[in-house]
Amino acid sequence: MLTVHYWLFSSPKNNKTKQLLWKPLKDKIREMKQSRGGEVWRWNKEVEMDAISDCLRKSCFIAVDTEFPGCLLETPVDASEETRYRDMRYNVGNTNLIQLGFTLLDGNGDTRGTWEVNFSDFDESVDAYNDKSIAFLRSNGLNLDKIREEGIGIDEFFGEFAQILKSKRMSWVTFQGSYDKAYLVKGLTGGEPLPKTSQGFEVAVETLLGDVFDVKNIAELCSGISSHYGLQKIADALQMRRVGIAHHAGSDSELTARIFTKMACGLHDYEKRKQQYQDQLMMATSYVPQLPPMEYDAYPSFGGYFSGAGQGMN
Repeated sequence: MLTVHYWLFSSPKNNKTKQLLWKPLKDKIREMKQSRGGEVWRWNKEVEMDAISDCLRKSCFIAVDTEFPGCLLETPVDASEETRYRDMRYNVGNTNLIQLGFTLLDGNGDTRGTWEVNFSDFDESVDAYNDKSIAFLRSNGLNLDKIREEGIGIDEFFGEFAQILKSKRMSWVTFQGSYDKAYLVKGLTGGEPLPKTSQGFEVAVETLLGDVFDVKNIAELCSGISSHYGLQKIADALQMRRVGIAHHAGSDSELTARIFTKMACGLHDYEKRKQQYQDQLMMATSYVPQLPPMEYDAYPSFGGYFSGAGQGMN
């Protein structure tokens, strides 16, 4: 078993240091195998919700992604945090979620299942949306007409989902997930407006979700991966193949989950090597001098999980 690993990084929203206690794992995380999951529609909701409830009991992490009608207010790149939050609050409050994708992970880093929930609330004929965003979703294969006709209601789903989540406290994983968190908060509060301030929003996230880890921020700890990379480019850098179609919520959540697990394994190996180096110095001297900088590769050449990148998910 691995020793307990503490993983530190800074939250981009409030610059507070957050800490993940990664539970003891096997020395080599097994290749992730999707055991359950599928698309959730009005006609199969009961069966899939039962499967989600059963799967959740054996899971520790939930990686999420959302698809929505785009931003009605587009925020300038150099905007302040409060302006960003104000715009997000307006956008989320005035649009309806189209898809929620989530992937459940157990304590070994294995995928327990991936689900893609399709919501019927978005009506292109009457609802507000960003023209470019809707065109983009259609170009990537989202059948908005089918989702409208066969999807389930947002309130109906989140009412049941909230009851399921009460059975176990989960840690959440996102990729650049401000809007993902916002739609989750909106859904889990029955469509209530988001808090008026970003500080109030962070309190709501902590209360409703608990720990949330953003893969884009974690990627900044890995040399060879730029903080400007998108999800697919990070996957390409790590030689990981996508399952499904990009910009579909289920596929994006599944890829986010695998990247998260791979980085967790890599950061553990880095910490292990650093500790070994410190131990060697302790044996040679009566004190521990300041360590020189050590570079961590996101995909080093040593064996273990990294040597199996992209396998088993073709």
